[in-house]
Amino acid sequence: MRVAIVHALFEVVGGDARLALDMYRALRELGHEVDLYTAHVNEGAWSALTGDLREAPRPITIKEPLASRLVGRALALRSILATSGLVRGLKGSNLGYDVVVDTYSNVPMRWVSAAYVHFPTALLLDFHRAHRRLSLHERLYYGLVGREARRLASSRTAVMTNSAWTAEHVKGAYGSQRIYVVHPPVNVEKLSTLGGNRGRIVLTVSGIYPEKNVLAIADIAKLVPEAEFYLFGATGPVSGPVVRELKRRSEGLSNFHLETNVPRKRILELMSQASVYLHPPFAEHFGIAIAEAAAAGLVPVVYRDGGGWTDIASRIDQGLGYISAEEAAHIIRWLLNDPGRLKELSSKAREVAKGFSYEKFKERLNEVISSLSPDLSAK
Repeated sequence: MRVAIVHALFEVVGGDARLALDMYRALRELGHEVDLYTAHVNEGAWSALTGDLREAPRPITIKEPLASRLVGRALALRSILATSGLVRGLKGSNLGYDVVVDTYSNVPMRWVSAAYVHFPTALLLDFHRAHRRLSLHERLYYGLVGREARRLASSRTAVMTNSAWTAEHVKGAYGSQRIYVVHPPVNVEKLSTLGGNRGRIVLTVSGIYPEKNVLAIADIAKLVPEAEFYLFGATGPVSGPVVRELKRRSEGLSNFHLETNVPRKRILELMSQASVYLHPPFAEHFGIAIAEAAAAGLVPVVYRDGGGWTDIASRIDQGLGYISAEEAAHIIRWLLNDPGRLKELSSKAREVAKGFSYEKFKERLNEVISSLSPDLSAK
């Protein structure tokens, strides 16, 4: 089939952008004719995104609609407006695509065959309000974004999601009738080779942002002084206050180590040495870092909500989820003090992670794309 993938903005380095490239590669390997479209490419982000790829497609750039350009850095609204303009243009063209897939807006628009939804744009107000106090301006903005998302959504458009947890939220947000869970691919093959002399080391990989609740990692480290805690995190414009508070809370704490913007090599090094992976108390929509840690043989201890719990950690052992810092500390101490159980769960983690391999992703994607073909005439 002829497939168009629309990723309206390659603006930042993120999981959604990498997913679009993985989908492009997989569909081409499956024998489809695939084109990748965008309205804007940030060259710095593109270089970082494709730096470790043997080959990467250069997107076909269509002029960004004026309405989306005017909103500038308001990316949630800009993503909707840009995607809407691009997919309507492709729908009305004579290019003859059998399938059009949107991998960016998180809205199942009526002009596409399918949308990959990482988390429903329609629920952003509720999502941010659950994690931090919003200003009046923010509440108005996310309210506007949510209304626009619902206006453009169609319950008949097929949806792919990154987890079963996200699928439930999509159903509630858009009333979608066809939802397929297509987990993002993880480099299981490379990560499964990591290992060695694992010590009493607990690793966390997370963005250092207010909503990620990374301050809890320092609190948990204080409760388990017999283990070494390493927090690796990317930073951005809003990270400053979080970093300062982390340093304040961990003052005098010799077993807590914060490293920001570390290279991939350093992360893999600690994945070879750590026994436990601890994710902050945040409901990840899927959690690539959690899946990668499991593939490397670390036992993940995660917040008892989100896709990282429902689709990864809970499938390893129901005792690996926590709500409070005290509960997380208890689980970590239990694991480190029972080497036999730790080894058993490490093997189980690797087994569960095999379900997130690139080949599994490609296999599932093929099922979804094939299921769309009978419905093309009705679109």
